[in-house]
Amino acid sequence: MNKKMLYRRGLEKLGDASSLLTVASALLVLIVFFAVGTPYFLSGKNFLNIGLYAAIVGCISCSVTFINISGMIDLSVGSQIAVVGMVAAIISRMGAPWYLVCLASLASGVLCGFINGFFITVFKLNAFITTIATMQTLRGFAFLLSDGQSLPISDGAFKFIGRGYLLGIPVSLLIMIASYLVFHVISKYTVFGRNVYLIGGNAQASYLAGIKVNRMRMNLYLLNGFMAGVAGILLAAQTGSGMPNAAATYNMTALSAVILGGVALTGGKGTIFGTFLGCMVLSVLQNGMTMMSVGTYWQDIIIGFVLIFSVSVDAVKGGSLKRKL
Repeated sequence: MNKKMLYRRGLEKLGDASSLLTVASALLVLIVFFAVGTPYFLSGKNFLNIGLYAAIVGCISCSVTFINISGMIDLSVGSQIAVVGMVAAIISRMGAPWYLVCLASLASGVLCGFINGFFITVFKLNAFITTIATMQTLRGFAFLLSDGQSLPISDGAFKFIGRGYLLGIPVSLLIMIASYLVFHVISKYTVFGRNVYLIGGNAQASYLAGIKVNRMRMNLYLLNGFMAGVAGILLAAQTGSGMPNAAATYNMTALSAVILGGVALTGGKGTIFGTFLGCMVLSVLQNGMTMMSVGTYWQDIIIGFVLIFSVSVDAVKGGSLKRKL
C-alpha cells in the first residue's frame, strides 16, 4: 500500500472519528438539557422507555446503514414494517405458535426486500424511485390485508418479545443491542462488510475488480427486508396488534439516524456505531420533548429540522459549498 493510499485512509478514519465525536456530543448536550428541563428524565424507568422506543428504529437502522454505505437507498422500510405487523397478526389469530408467527413475519419482510432488490438489480431501476413506489404499494397492501382495520394479538408469548424483560432489561432492547453487535462484526471483520464499503465508494471499479455488485445489492435488500421483519415483530409485539398505518414515519426516522451517525448519502462512508448514536439522539429528543409536553406538531417540526440539518452537514462535508453549481 503506497503513501497516498495510507494518507487517504488516515483522513477517512479521522473523518469518522470526527463524526462520532460530533453526534456523541449532541447526545450528551440533549441529555443534560432534558435533565435540567424535567426532573423525571434521569430516572431508570425513563431510560428503559427510551430504549424501548429506540429498539424498533434501531434494528431497521442497522440494515439501512449498509444500504446507504453501498450508495443505495430504501424509503419503503416503514411500509415493510407495517406489512410484517399485519402478517404477524393474521398468522397469530389463526392459532399459530409464536415461533411460527415470527418465521412467517421474517419471511414476509425478506419477500418485501426481494421485491425491491429484484427491480433494482434486474431491471436496473433507480433505487430512490423504486422504493418510493414500493413504499406506496406495500402500504396499500397492508391496508388491504385487513380492509384497513387493526388486528389485535392475544398471544402472550408473542407479546413478550416486545413487552417482556430479562434480568430487568427489555427483550426488545436486548435484540437491538445484539443486532448492532452482529452488524458491527460484519462491517469490520468480514469480506461482505468490506465489499459494502467498496461498492459505495466506486461501484464500477468494484465490478471491474471482480465483485458481483448486483448480487451484493440484492443481498443487501434481502438483509434489509429481514431487519424490517425483526422491527415489524417488535412493533406488533409492543402494541399487541397489527396496524396497517404503523411505522408511517420510520422511513425518515431511520434515514435521519443513519445520516446523523455520519453515513454519507453518496456511499462508501459510515459506521454502525455512528448509526447507534444517531438513533439514540433521536430517541432521547423524542422522549425529552414528550416529557416537556412539547406539542406533537412542534415535535414533527423539530425532528424535520434535525433531518435537514444532518443532511446539510453531510453535504457541506462533501464539498457542496465549494462547487459552483
